[in-house]
Amino acid sequence: MSLRAAASLVALAALAVPARAADDAALKWKYDNPFCQVVAGVTPASEGPGYQLALFTSRGATIDAHVTLVSANDAFDAHVAGMPLSGSPGDRQTEPMLLTVPSSDPPRYFFVDSYAIDGAAAVTCPSYVFEVAEETVALPTGAPEIHAAHLQSIGPLKCGETYTQPRMRGDLTSPAGAYGGGRLVAVVRAYVDSNGYALREELAQSSGVEGWDKFALGAVGVHQFDPARFLCVPVVGQIEIKLTYYP
Repeated sequence: MSLRAAASLVALAALAVPARAADDAALKWKYDNPFCQVVAGVTPASEGPGYQLALFTSRGATIDAHVTLVSANDAFDAHVAGMPLSGSPGDRQTEPMLLTVPSSDPPRYFFVDSYAIDGAAAVTCPSYVFEVAEETVALPTGAPEIHAAHLQSIGPLKCGETYTQPRMRGDLTSPAGAYGGGRLVAVVRAYVDSNGYALREELAQSSGVEGWDKFALGAVGVHQFDPARFLCVPVVGQIEIKLTYYP
């Protein structure tokens, strides 16, 4: 990489709404990704044991889904059946649900394993993993209850970590040109497959200079990453990279 440019990683939230221009937001689902067209949110309940579970998608009136949750020692399945979806077209979601897990060992990660919308055939998703949120939330009175079932125990992991997000493999190698006399910052979000290649890259934050934005997208697009790993197995994931131009 040119000495005029530097790249660094941006921390990912458990479930962050992508930043988009107003015109783009009207066209695309806010959680649009190439891996799964349903995402979940899992947040500890502020009162008593349990978690708030919600599902998000872009269409439909009802949803069935299996959400896998993983703690340090066990895996669980939360089955959501025939839950109504509400919201505007292109931005649908379930009401908050009270999720209980049959263990005192708290789940740390989760992903949507499969889903079916409006009674259609089930769609299986790759392991697109998110962290359980750290903050707590108050559930509404009368929230429907979902009781997770134990799937299996997890033995010692040889790699030592339950989950790691994608990582850069060395520096970006595309040569940077000249883009004026001011410092520029672009943030690129990349959706990385289990082989470490970006299936899609998009601007999470524009530098305000089209040339630097295009350079940033191109440099990330040709980079091979170390893929995310879940239970020591390569999986899909997303990463945000901040590219800074220094004149």
